[in-house]
Amino acid sequence: MKRYRNLLLAICLISMSRTVVAQQHSFNSYNVPLYKGHPAKLKLKGNALAEQYRTAIRTTYYSTKDQVAYHGSTGLNFGGHYCFVYWGCGSDCQYAVVVDLKTGIVYPGTDAERGYKFQPNSRLIIVNPDPEPTTTTYKEEYWVWNEAGKKFTKLR
Repeated sequence: MKRYRNLLLAICLISMSRTVVAQQHSFNSYNVPLYKGHPAKLKLKGNALAEQYRTAIRTTYYSTKDQVAYHGSTGLNFGGHYCFVYWGCGSDCQYAVVVDLKTGIVYPGTDAERGYKFQPNSRLIIVNPDPEPTTTTYKEEYWVWNEAGKKFTKLR
């Protein structure tokens, strides 16, 4: 009986700590205005990462029917004027890039094991959202897009 009580206490503490972290890093804390202009032409040449994954980037950036069904959100889907593009790279693996709709330039994203959560009007990305409580392999992480440096910064 004592073992079950300790297990229940541990589960409660884990869920409470996840709630505190989630409250500290909400999408609303990183709000940005939405871009109203037309997307720039995609610039892939000279960018090795963009050239290697051009099909995934193009289909998400230009919102093709297949990608909309797969991703649910394409085109302007992140950070006010960016397109967050991700694709599978094997079992429990996703790569990502960020495309600036104003310039068409492709920037490296963050890697994940269990997907992403993001919003069109926020610079926040949640990597590995809602991990299973029974596993310690996949940790939920919070990353914010740094506009000045054009890269992600991991939050604590």
